[in-house]
Amino acid sequence: MTPNELTKLLEGIIVLGGTGAIIYAVFKNSTVKATIQSQKELIETLTAQVKELRNLHISNEKDIAELRGQVSVYKELPLKELAESMDSIAKTQDKILTQLKKTQNRQVVKEQNVAHQTVVKE
Repeated sequence: MTPNELTKLLEGIIVLGGTGAIIYAVFKNSTVKATIQSQKELIETLTAQVKELRNLHISNEKDIAELRGQVSVYKELPLKELAESMDSIAKTQDKILTQLKKTQNRQVVKEQNVAHQTVVKE
């Protein structure tokens, strides 16, 4: 090989290497940009989810506090006294119903129809 041919071969190898390097740099650059864009979108999505979950958490904490207050109110209720009072009310209602039935049976009949005749008591 002559020195001229070696120079041309070396120039060809340098051109191919440079072209390869340029292609690699462009490909890497576009991949990096795509990765950055993808990560940016992912971060925005996750940020929105975190805000939503934080709001839900705050709402749940308020609901839990309200339920705790209701539980404390129920604990303070005198349940045994309520049961006794309801039992007493039920017995009183039974007595009232019995008395009403007795008074309905004792009512004086003022008018009575007998065989197509009317009998009036005075």
